[in-house]
Amino acid sequence: MNVRFQQRCWLEWCILAFGLPGLIAASSNLVQFAIPAAQHGTLGDRYLLSIAGGVIAEWIFVVAAWVFLRANRESFSSLGAWGFGNWAGWSLALLAAALTIASNLRFFPRMGIPISYAFAPRGVHLIAALATGITAGFCEEVLFRALLMSDFKRAGFGKTAQVILPGIAFGFSHLGYTVHGFVAGAGIMIPTAILGMLWGVAYLLGRRGLVPCMVAHFLNDATALSWIGFFMFKGSLG
Repeated sequence: MNVRFQQRCWLEWCILAFGLPGLIAASSNLVQFAIPAAQHGTLGDRYLLSIAGGVIAEWIFVVAAWVFLRANRESFSSLGAWGFGNWAGWSLALLAAALTIASNLRFFPRMGIPISYAFAPRGVHLIAALATGITAGFCEEVLFRALLMSDFKRAGFGKTAQVILPGIAFGFSHLGYTVHGFVAGAGIMIPTAILGMLWGVAYLLGRRGLVPCMVAHFLNDATALSWIGFFMFKGSLG
């Protein structure tokens, strides 16, 4: 194994698995402290500001990754970030997203809203869907699939490890959901890890072209998941 990349990929693993949720928590607390509307605004304002910390933190991580790669004469492009993949990558990436979206839609009757709202959000929900979908679709795929999987490859790990280990880190990066309770947190982190592994396989099937995973991740986070996030914030999702 390449010792240099082995050390680098494990450091990245720890930073993404635990540093990212830490920065999200810190950014969220800063938003809550610095912007009065985060605590005293309308429900819609408070919800948007509640996700702002996560959006800010993920883009900070992506900028940091870009600077790091530039310093090492690498780029997002060299990791396949703009690669269009192939039919196999697209098929698996979209299938994984479709299954997750379908699973999330089961909560809609409990929330008392039409399923169609997941695909045609308005107002605050449209802003939230775009913010979370674009941020997660780009940032998380670049960080967990392109960057982390590529470094595990260069460290000498096989394809199975390249898929499983970053997938576990992807699950841990959602530790912030434990604020809703351990069971709720685990109920999000475990499926998220599995979903990350499926997108990891899609990334490999697509010859390390990341675009299929980006699109699938955007669709996943911008539809039913954004509504679930809203009702978890509201405290009315049983």
